[in-house]
Amino acid sequence: MEITQNTTRVRCELGACRNRAEHAVRFDRVGIRSRLYVCDKCLHELYDAIGATVVPKSIETAKPRAKKEK
Repeated sequence: MEITQNTTRVRCELGACRNRAEHAVRFDRVGIRSRLYVCDKCLHELYDAIGATVVPKSIETAKPRAKKEK
């Protein structure tokens, strides 16, 4: 997946947003029209929503793997 600057004049495709899309999200494993056009405001809202849902574990709180005894 890759986020690039949009070069075409397209509207944002998220919800009822009527702004011009400034970014294009390109997906790897889909067909020819595999871009999602997003404006800057919606991209930041999406980033905040993903950050609230997906929180990486820190090294200190992760369970240590059980050491195998020989």
